[in-house]
Amino acid sequence: MSRTFTSDQELIDRLLSNDTEAFEELYRRYWYSLYTYSLKKLHSSNDARQIVKSIFIELWEKRHQWPANFSVSQHLYTSVRRSVVECLNEKLENDDYTELVEKQITEGFSAEALQDARKPVQQRQSAPTASELIRQHTISREEPKNHALNMASMKWLLQMVAAKLD
Repeated sequence: MSRTFTSDQELIDRLLSNDTEAFEELYRRYWYSLYTYSLKKLHSSNDARQIVKSIFIELWEKRHQWPANFSVSQHLYTSVRRSVVECLNEKLENDDYTELVEKQITEGFSAEALQDARKPVQQRQSAPTASELIRQHTISREEPKNHALNMASMKWLLQMVAAKLD
């Protein structure tokens, strides 16, 4: 920049003439304080940057709509406060909605109910598989043939397997 501007009013006058150097000077002058204010309130660097960026874009786009007694500092700080409040409200609404959904999902699920719901799963995980049960109860080929399983013992075995799986 070729020259240093001394007052906000002079910068505003230059902005009305579409002077980008004046805009850059305002940006340098106010960016850090607007950003740190937003960051302290939002605890999110991305949100703070986005808010400040949006405010400066709006400042440039609406530069010809300012009233005669326009105070750029008042406008910037008011805009940041408003945007921070809007952002916090959006987050609050999202958090409230999330909490509501979580509450509805967990409602009726006490620790006992969850433990009872886990029991069949735990039993299935610890129960031997059907093939293991059959192997445990079948007689090896080396044993005498008179020990072969009959239909009744096979039915019993299948009932045991079914009971373990339930």
